[in-house]
Amino acid sequence: MADQSRVMIRACPDYDDLDRIRGIVSEGMEELGAKPFGKVLLKYNMVFAHERFGLHPYTNPRVLEAIIDVLAARPEVEKVILGERTGVYVPTRYHFIRAGYEFLKQKPKVEICFFDEDQLVEVALAKGGFHKSLRFSRTLVEADYKLYAPKLKHHVTTRLTCALKLNMGICDQKERLLGHDWHLEEKIADLYEVGHPDFVVVDAVDIGQQNEIFPKPLRLGAILMGTSSVAIDSVGARILGFAPDQIEHLRIVRSRGWEPVSDDQIEISSELSWDEIKEKTKDFDYSYSDLGKLDTPIRFLLGDHPGGNEPCWGGCINTLKGALAGFEAYAAGSIKRARPLALVVGEYDGDVDGQGHPILLIGNCTKVKGKVQGKTRRIWGCPVGIPIFTVLAPYYLGIPSPLLGEEPAQIYKFPSQVALSYFHKMINRAFR
Repeated sequence: MADQSRVMIRACPDYDDLDRIRGIVSEGMEELGAKPFGKVLLKYNMVFAHERFGLHPYTNPRVLEAIIDVLAARPEVEKVILGERTGVYVPTRYHFIRAGYEFLKQKPKVEICFFDEDQLVEVALAKGGFHKSLRFSRTLVEADYKLYAPKLKHHVTTRLTCALKLNMGICDQKERLLGHDWHLEEKIADLYEVGHPDFVVVDAVDIGQQNEIFPKPLRLGAILMGTSSVAIDSVGARILGFAPDQIEHLRIVRSRGWEPVSDDQIEISSELSWDEIKEKTKDFDYSYSDLGKLDTPIRFLLGDHPGGNEPCWGGCINTLKGALAGFEAYAAGSIKRARPLALVVGEYDGDVDGQGHPILLIGNCTKVKGKVQGKTRRIWGCPVGIPIFTVLAPYYLGIPSPLLGEEPAQIYKFPSQVALSYFHKMINRAFR
């Protein structure tokens, strides 16, 4: 039987030695009692991909290749189904190509499933807090075995994104945005009931600093493995410098009885000492967690969400952090050179002076309760999608947009991939 409380940390200095990575995965399966069989759903991490400024938010192709090779070599494994749903408003197949995953289609036993194109089935959630039921990819729900391969990264809102947070990629677009507000942590906890992997292999060779979409890499040189997302994320939190109880969705999952419910129950088998890990992560960069600490003239006026007594951290504020990180990744120094606009989120209880510039109201619910001096412009959404903000806001901020500044070839490829994605979605959901 798989050991639910054990987490293995194996040294992997780089992505170059494929045989070494295969050996690590094989050893982990053997020692932890993992026995993949039948139709194996291999869920990777791909929120965004770009050949220049988005090289590190997704599971490295070499790690995926090694996992696929190990799975395909097992006679009891019938299929290895690569499944994911990337960030909203962008077809998964578009980022799949940009992440360099295309060659994986030729591997033995491999099939590809883009969740945004797959048939959906409704699943009731017995332990759900915010969600009582959700629609999920039929391929995910009907898989015989689930293996997750997240990338260990810092998240600007939830602090950690690893195995539990990876489940945001199992939602369909409309339901992914539902509750992506002050309910975000509870939403992630709800998803664990369906997104409950049998085995987890974490790409922690290069871990992500600053933010989850455009992370700055830090070479940790490790691969984590375990059979419990709760145990994996508890260890991942510590690597990034957080106590597990500081990760709210992890605390909620534990409170619902998902084991191991405390750190005392977790056994760590590591080739790296904690002193080595702390030395490598001692200068870890948590930029974009706090908008007020960014080097920019942009003014952020954050009010509470409607009916609440705190800002909507997981909604439009999360969008601001992600989009600003994207602007900076695309053109270094751009947010420092931006116009001193006031960006308002939520119900702001105060006066706002535009100082000669438009005042941007971010999100459907945003309003200023005090006096407003200057013209206001609203960017609609609940929450506003990062792609939408990335297209509209640069016009007002006077900075280049990563989306509008794409090379001509990519501008052509994007709508063609959107059309292809919608075609497959229609075929799968309307005619099958």
